[in-house]
Amino acid sequence: MVFTLLYSLCGAGFALLQLLAPATARPIARSKSSSTLVALQFANVLEQLESTFYAQALQKFNQSDFTAAGFTSAQVPLQQFQAIFQDESTHTTTLQSAINALGGQTISNCTFNVASLLTDVPTMVAAARLVENVGVSAYLGALTLINDTVISTAAATIMTVEARHQTILNVLAGGTAIPQAFDVALNPSEILALTGGLISGCNLGIPANVPLQLNNSGPVQAGTKLNFTSASAAQNGTIPVENLFCQFLAGGLPVAISQPLSNCSVPANVTGSMLVFVTNSSQPLANNIRDAATGTIVAGPTMIFIDNQQDALAIAARPGLNSTVTTSGTSSATTSFAAPTTVTLTPATPNTVASGDVTSTVTSTSQTMAPTTVTNNWTAVTRTISPSEVSSILASGVTSMGSG
Repeated sequence: MVFTLLYSLCGAGFALLQLLAPATARPIARSKSSSTLVALQFANVLEQLESTFYAQALQKFNQSDFTAAGFTSAQVPLQQFQAIFQDESTHTTTLQSAINALGGQTISNCTFNVASLLTDVPTMVAAARLVENVGVSAYLGALTLINDTVISTAAATIMTVEARHQTILNVLAGGTAIPQAFDVALNPSEILALTGGLISGCNLGIPANVPLQLNNSGPVQAGTKLNFTSASAAQNGTIPVENLFCQFLAGGLPVAISQPLSNCSVPANVTGSMLVFVTNSSQPLANNIRDAATGTIVAGPTMIFIDNQQDALAIAARPGLNSTVTTSGTSSATTSFAAPTTVTLTPATPNTVASGDVTSTVTSTSQTMAPTTVTNNWTAVTRTISPSEVSSILASGVTSMGSG
């Protein structure tokens, strides 16, 4: 039964449910709807992506790489990344068993292009933060496609673990552990706008939204005017910029904050992740999958992080982040180990959208924090990555993921 296959691999966490439906009980008919299979197959591909990313990160970076990135001890991030990798690997095998039990086939021929996210530890940490935030939104959205309560409950138990990953990575990236009281659900096409540039060689059967790529050269914070680029032919002069709008969506907002694209500025009073869409209507997008007018979306979303309330826990774990460091008891210098301003997974050779340009995916940003003085006997190594540089590094061809 799907019940046994789906839950037995997950260990003691499903013990109570297994007692309620032991293997000797009368078989329970499980739904084999196409939407349920699509949701599980899509979730499994994302888990494969995450597993590949963490496996390569753990293989590439050593303890000195993490201490050079400002962590008090390399064991602080390494312990967490190892635990997350094990979780993602377990999720992958569990979902594969569920798919097979439903009579479906796992999508196993994808290539995951994550090397560009592993240029250094700051880039890797920023990318991991984005991946886990996207993972939570993906599972929230996938739940709407699953019409079997047992399977949807199982998927929800994976989602809660992804949320724990999200929290610890917010801390390791130097942000707020729990910046918002709610998360945002995204449908698979929106998820592919964020991650599609990392996946190639397979047919997911799902069309990807046009990716968005932030084109700002400096830090992004409240009040920053955003410019984008996009590969969408629909925006290549065929839609006047005055008919395009940017929309900001964050956890807890009933609807998006809509602004003219030509004057797209980050709203105030929001901490943590924000999703940005470009639409052809000023009507705010509803913050739920059922009522969102997805037909008005021209491109996106992209995700940005506004880190204006750095937690004490984040400072304790990574004091070298945005801090004043005294090296060898001599000169003082302001040093930043902040995550790259933008981590963007976009198509190559994007076109520019008139005066309110449009672009794609992972943006990690930090507001200036009050400096923390830390005395160390090591020399800080700083590398600042601009949004345009990261976009260039991460650019990869993304057409419709439905055409494989």
